[in-house]
Amino acid sequence: MANTTQTLYPGFDSFWYPGDVTMKSIYDNTGLWWCGFYLGMRFNWHSHFGTIKSMGWGVAPIYTGKQPGSSAKLKAIRAANARHPDAMEKALWDDGALDGKEAAEQARASGIPPNTILYFDVEQTIHDPDWLVYYRGWSRGVVDRYFNVGLYTRPDHASWVNHRLLSANSSRPFDICMPEVWVAKYTRANGNGAAIPPKDFLQDPFPMPDPAAAYPDASVLQHLGNFGMKWSDSGRQRKFSPVDYNSSIYPDPGLGFLSLFGS
Repeated sequence: MANTTQTLYPGFDSFWYPGDVTMKSIYDNTGLWWCGFYLGMRFNWHSHFGTIKSMGWGVAPIYTGKQPGSSAKLKAIRAANARHPDAMEKALWDDGALDGKEAAEQARASGIPPNTILYFDVEQTIHDPDWLVYYRGWSRGVVDRYFNVGLYTRPDHASWVNHRLLSANSSRPFDICMPEVWVAKYTRANGNGAAIPPKDFLQDPFPMPDPAAAYPDASVLQHLGNFGMKWSDSGRQRKFSPVDYNSSIYPDPGLGFLSLFGS
């Protein structure tokens, strides 16, 4: 059941960094509290963490790793170890641990401090047990470098992952904290790559559905996909797109519950 008394905090994420001037204008002139932050050099967010934190933004770092059911590397590991399940588990885990190390190094390179939650972005929500071994190794690689782990996925996949983690019978038990969950369950979305209709450039106040209404264990919810935002700055109307809209029980999903206690 959704919590009707809990304070919720709206945020957005976008593959491409809007620019320092636009980020400052959005923060100062809308009700948005936080933003997604895609890790790695292939995204142009990577060098802006310190700048946007100084503006006041909460930041949720996002790591895009190997995907369930579609990763060529994970398929190759399965093929090479098809007759040796113990060796396969070790190889999947070790590959995940390497990617966890990469995620932590990307976060550090951006100036993101330890204890921040790094959200693994799952686009292919296939219930793949071998990927789960990889994700557990990824989590170990992240936590060993003093960051915390998250999972950014659809509700049914989050439910499957959490159930399997809690019930895992493995020679490598899941011996760290469960991931912070960010679910994507759209109330509405425009087609990727399609022109965004003028009516879908939203303005403050932005909608804030409770994440628990989509998945009971979620602290963050992405509820609108590929929209635009518009706002007024010193009498001038500004626009930016495309963005996905989110709501969170935390003012800073990268810090999680610690952000409820202020600086």
